[in-house]
Amino acid sequence: MGINNLNSFSNELMALTAINNSGNSSKSKESSTGGLEFALVMQALADQSNQTSNELNKDKSNLEAMKSLENTQTTPGQRLDYMKMVLNENLISNLNSSSNVSNVNIDTDNESKQRIYTAVEEASKKYGIDSNLILSIIKQESNFNPKAVSGAGAMGLMQLMPENCEEDGVNDPFNIEQNINGGTKQLKGYIDRYNGNIEMALMAYNAGPGTMQRRGVTSVEHLYKMPKETQNYIPKVMGYYRSGF
Repeated sequence: MGINNLNSFSNELMALTAINNSGNSSKSKESSTGGLEFALVMQALADQSNQTSNELNKDKSNLEAMKSLENTQTTPGQRLDYMKMVLNENLISNLNSSSNVSNVNIDTDNESKQRIYTAVEEASKKYGIDSNLILSIIKQESNFNPKAVSGAGAMGLMQLMPENCEEDGVNDPFNIEQNINGGTKQLKGYIDRYNGNIEMALMAYNAGPGTMQRRGVTSVEHLYKMPKETQNYIPKVMGYYRSGF
């Protein structure tokens, strides 16, 4: 109920009080039954006035809370911290249902989480790759499961194939630091190869540059020529990357 109704209740209370005072000065004009009715009306109005006041206070609190939320902004520099928060809460607990990766002994301890964050940030600085892009690839490739293994034999967080491990000097693909360093190094090579085009680099990361060459893929517009898995892979990773999950 609004302010106007509250003011109306106040005016009614004042008017009734005046009537009651007038009645007290002329007892002969007011019966005992009339006095009781007056008291009941006054009590009802007072109760309704208190209820209205409580509702207004509640509305004011809700409005202030909404304004506080509206003033909350997320800057690009906060995106990595946001993804860390999401990772802490739910990313490691279950594999993405669309992934071909097996869910084997997912390590959820805080030490492993911190190792992932640190390894991503170090690889980002080392190879000049946005840390949010690395995290987006990890999300799609393994859903942050350091021990993930796909049906094709890809391993670890960034799903490295045995030949990639050898090329990138990765001795243990299930080691968090080695896997992230090797995967980011591979991604950097593809980004350079395709002149900074992230989508083309992701195609190569997912299906291999040989597949792209055989299928005549020379631009992002040729994504339809790639295997269905790659056609689904690119928009998912880019969606994570652009939105910060």
